[in-house]
Amino acid sequence: MKLKSILLLFPHFLCLLVCGYVAFSQKTNTPELYLEPIYKVNYGDATADKPQSKSWTIDHGQWLIVGDEDGPKLLKKETSGWTSQTEINQSWLTLPSRADVFSKGNEAHIVLVGECVLNVVQITYSQSSKQYEQRWKSSLSIPLNCNSIETATIVQDSKNQFWVCADMNEKIMVWHSSNGRDWSEPYALADDINKDDISLIAKLNNQVSVIWSNQNTQSINERIHYNGDAPNDWSDVVIVQEGDNNADDHLNATVFKNGRMAMATKNSVDNINEAQFVLRIRDKKGKWANIPYETLSAGKSPSRPIINHVESGKIFEVHTVKDRENNRYYISVNEIAENKDGWEFRELIQLKTKINGKNGDATSSKSSFLPDEAKLIFFSDDLGNIYSFDLDTLL
Repeated sequence: MKLKSILLLFPHFLCLLVCGYVAFSQKTNTPELYLEPIYKVNYGDATADKPQSKSWTIDHGQWLIVGDEDGPKLLKKETSGWTSQTEINQSWLTLPSRADVFSKGNEAHIVLVGECVLNVVQITYSQSSKQYEQRWKSSLSIPLNCNSIETATIVQDSKNQFWVCADMNEKIMVWHSSNGRDWSEPYALADDINKDDISLIAKLNNQVSVIWSNQNTQSINERIHYNGDAPNDWSDVVIVQEGDNNADDHLNATVFKNGRMAMATKNSVDNINEAQFVLRIRDKKGKWANIPYETLSAGKSPSRPIINHVESGKIFEVHTVKDRENNRYYISVNEIAENKDGWEFRELIQLKTKINGKNGDATSSKSSFLPDEAKLIFFSDDLGNIYSFDLDTLL
């Protein structure tokens, strides 16, 4: 690609030079950006796990939660860089480190996930102290026979009811709260999943959707709760897709204003020259379309996709790639566009680091990106380094 093309692709090219340095992939001609860490913790893979959203933006700044060895860490983007919010982080010592965030206005509700522990904390931004302050912490009821919980996600529906879903003991469980502080006993939505399966919960128009993988039945499944119904009143199981090894424990979703949902998932096909991922589109009436993409090759293995969009329409997909030739990892940033011939996937940039080990676990916000705000994605490595990239540099 010529220099003129680079400058057209990156109108904020100077920002890229500050964040790292640009090279080019000799095989794909895709720009490569080498990033420096924005923060470091004593905890590998600090931005895990796959369905979780760990960043958000409010009128008072940009925020991120990452894991650390002594508990989760809340970070804020300052002019000088990302800084730890010491006071609130002190109150989080010993809490589970894996977090999913639902932010609304100046309040954020966060579910923190441990081996057999789920905590929900509410934090509120104080304009007087110019920082978040913790209002309360709750512990969700966990059955005594719990063996493990891999991940959990949280939402608030349009009736202001709160929901948490998680995998536990080969089941998909959901908890409900009318105020975000006092939580119900868990209710089982599915009880036949593989111990490797996970779920996510998403807020739709007048309903919430719980989606999970089931590798035992090779299926992706969904159940719906309509706002205002009894907490344990859920729809029958909707089979999004079944068979052909299409299920794996990689799920991430974004919801559009009109009620449409897009989900990026990995399948279990794992065959060279066959698609590793499936883009799943749910229309406003609940009908699903499944579009395979991202071929597995002898040299490159893609994994852990996430998806988000700008309210003006652009859809971004981000995933990890392991280069089998040199055993290095990078983050592939892609644009997904719908046209009259179907869906088009275009790689925009490859984000790389200087470490030799694993990096990945991309994450972004649960909310869509606003056109006039930074559009941040994050990932981490197994040494505790956190990396950030602003998708605005690609627009």
